[in-house]
Amino acid sequence: MRGATLYRYFAVALFALFCLAGQALSQNDNNEGSQSSSPSVTAETTPTNSGTTSTSPDSASSTSGTVQSKTSNKHTNSGSSESPTATADESQNSDGSETFDASYDETGMPGTVSLMTPNYQAVPTPMFVIGEQIVLGWEYSNDTRRPPNKLSICGRFPTGTQVTSDSRSVCQWNIAVNISGTLRKYTWDTLTEGAPGVAFSEGSGYQMYFYDSEYGVNNAVPGAGRIVPSVFWFNMYRSRYGLTNEGVPVGYDPSTAAAVAIHGLVTICMVLISIVCAFA
Repeated sequence: MRGATLYRYFAVALFALFCLAGQALSQNDNNEGSQSSSPSVTAETTPTNSGTTSTSPDSASSTSGTVQSKTSNKHTNSGSSESPTATADESQNSDGSETFDASYDETGMPGTVSLMTPNYQAVPTPMFVIGEQIVLGWEYSNDTRRPPNKLSICGRFPTGTQVTSDSRSVCQWNIAVNISGTLRKYTWDTLTEGAPGVAFSEGSGYQMYFYDSEYGVNNAVPGAGRIVPSVFWFNMYRSRYGLTNEGVPVGYDPSTAAAVAIHGLVTICMVLISIVCAFA
């Protein structure tokens, strides 16, 4: 009688194992089917139109004794004409005087710099890790009709830091000097681009200045359309995060349904074996 009962328990356990194994296999097939049927992204190319630039001929007109003339530079070489070479600062005349956009009032507002990475509007005082590389991204305001040809970024320590520098100078160390004004991103290496002989310490009150290299940062008064020195506050700290993913298999995803099903199957098998052994 006891042997018949034991056989019935074994039969029930084997039937349950077959059912769970079939469910796990079907679930794995569904997962593989869903992964293989994921859509692929195709690149779409957009044709670009090429255009030519034409120059207007020289013209001269005189009215009531007032003469207005407009000349264009011409460069010839062996009978062929070429486009004029861009100068270092196309916003200046040959006599050194500045020119502004014709559609912009010379008495307009100066421009500013907005820090986009990190998002200064979302986090007014971002925290930077000492010893790490910090990615800085910025944009110019709409009033910046005359972007800088060369941009510089410098920093200032919190009040009370012992730094050997000119007390009249805003900057106490340079982050970037005379980088192209067309750039909108720069990676600051806090290990190599700091104040000589002064280490960064944890704390708040650090300042970062963006300014036009042509005008400088100390008492700079740029003209309309130029950027004024823009300052951003930030904090610095030392990272104490030491955990890594060492030992984790590549591509391992613990949330996949297949892994959960197999784990549950093994658990149920162990429970059934324990019950059978208890009644044996």
